[in-house]
Amino acid sequence: MRKLRPQFRIGRVRQMPSATFLNLAQEKQEKLLEAATREFSSRPYNEASINQIIKDAGIPRGSFYMYFQDKEDLFRYLMSGYLDQLMLVIEECLMRAKGDIFRALLDLFDYIQLRGSQCQLGEMGAMAAIIGCNHGLQKTSVMGLLDPEAVLSRLSGLVDPELLDLRRDRDLRDMLSALLVMTGPLIYSALQNNNAPEIRAHLENLLDIFRRGMARDKGAEGSLGKPAEA
Repeated sequence: MRKLRPQFRIGRVRQMPSATFLNLAQEKQEKLLEAATREFSSRPYNEASINQIIKDAGIPRGSFYMYFQDKEDLFRYLMSGYLDQLMLVIEECLMRAKGDIFRALLDLFDYIQLRGSQCQLGEMGAMAAIIGCNHGLQKTSVMGLLDPEAVLSRLSGLVDPELLDLRRDRDLRDMLSALLVMTGPLIYSALQNNNAPEIRAHLENLLDIFRRGMARDKGAEGSLGKPAEA
């Protein structure tokens, strides 16, 4: 799978960074975000230090507050960027799986596991390290940075409807919503690197159950077990 370039986009549920930050050269933005990633992935959020972040980024303290309101503002922006990266990976998994949402979600789990040691800015390993360092960070708080309707809209256009037993206009979005609600906690667990083989087996079984109920070909089963390639 190709390496994705970090894209930190603005979400609907957090404060926007200032125009001053957004007008910085890309390398200067990334230097601050890389420093923030190192800090948030090395100690819990409550212990993370703005002083350390600005020291690593090589910027004056006053400049930081021209970019972000506070530590929480920076953290939300950073995590929203990683969630957008996660969405790009899901989209690529869907394209590689030719619109098979069941295969794509299992491939996503495998991708997260395979890239878990890659901790550069924009890599899944960096997001995993931040979540792993903040065990008190609830998945609902993280996933709350996503717009559910935007997620469904992005994925709907990539899912092959011919693979699903769709009978009503809203079936595709409802199926996707149910799949994401049920598999989301397991994907989140992959980011925490918690007992990956057992969780993968659970995810595979859950997706097989969904496939049997949702797939147009009711006999399609047992085809999800092969791990994805790096």
